[in-house]
Amino acid sequence: MKSIKDIVNFIRTERSEKENRERTRNRPFQEKYDDLGIFTYDDEGFTIKLKESFERILWNEIEKLVAYKMDLGTIDEICLDVVYGEYQITITEETPGWYQFVEKTKEIFPFIAKNWDSTIVYPAFATNLTIIYQRNVDEVK
Repeated sequence: MKSIKDIVNFIRTERSEKENRERTRNRPFQEKYDDLGIFTYDDEGFTIKLKESFERILWNEIEKLVAYKMDLGTIDEICLDVVYGEYQITITEETPGWYQFVEKTKEIFPFIAKNWDSTIVYPAFATNLTIIYQRNVDEVK
């Protein structure tokens, strides 16, 4: 059974995450585009800050990048699943640092279509599931 302290900490965490999302959402586009957000990069990979930890992922560990949209009722949200080893993380366009992460993947993986992020938006409210990168596959869909 959870203690009152655990419940209060959970509520505070949820509230501060919501406030951070709102603050990020209201920033000018260029600031959001240039922001590295929760990512740090080097030549070998990147580190992503998760809720209470950091995850280091090497570029050569990535097996697959899968892009799709989630229908949220009145809007869509673009998502990118990063599959590496036995793990998968999902990054969305609401993730701080999204734009620079997308640009970095296009730079690192030359077979990724340079316009995948703009073509996946049409048609609206369709999932448009697309494998944009798969290790050892020369052709990207």
